[in-house]
Order: sequence, then C-alpha cells, then structure tokens
Amino acid sequence: MGRPREISPEERAELIRQGYRPIEIWVPDTTSEAYLKEAARQARAAVEADRQAGITELVDENIAEDWDKP
Repeated sequence: MGRPREISPEERAELIRQGYRPIEIWVPDTTSEAYLKEAARQARAAVEADRQAGITELVDENIAEDWDKP
C-alpha cells in the first residue's frame, strides 16, 4: 500500500491554521501470524473467564472454528 501522499508545506500550514495537528499512529499488523495467535489466545481466555464466572448465555462454543471465516 505504501505511504500516503506527502502534503506541501502550504497545505500543512493551512491545516494547522484550521486547528488540526499532525500525528502518527502505529497499529498492530493484523495479518501477522503472531497477532492472529495472540488474538485467538485472548479470545479463548475471555470465553474461559466468562465460563468460570457463570456467564454462559453469551458464549459461542464454536467461535474458534469461525475465527478465520470471512
């Protein structure tokens, strides 16, 4: 995908004048194997915590099988 188009100094100044400020954010790579494994682990842990707390009406027993489905 690449980086977004860089704005000109004039465009940047105009945005700042309008009350905007530039920021950069980093987000998890949701396509990485490590992310997918950790997300699945956390999902299983949440289900188990609910089960131990007696919350069963919201638990989907088959969620692990549906995880990779579009």
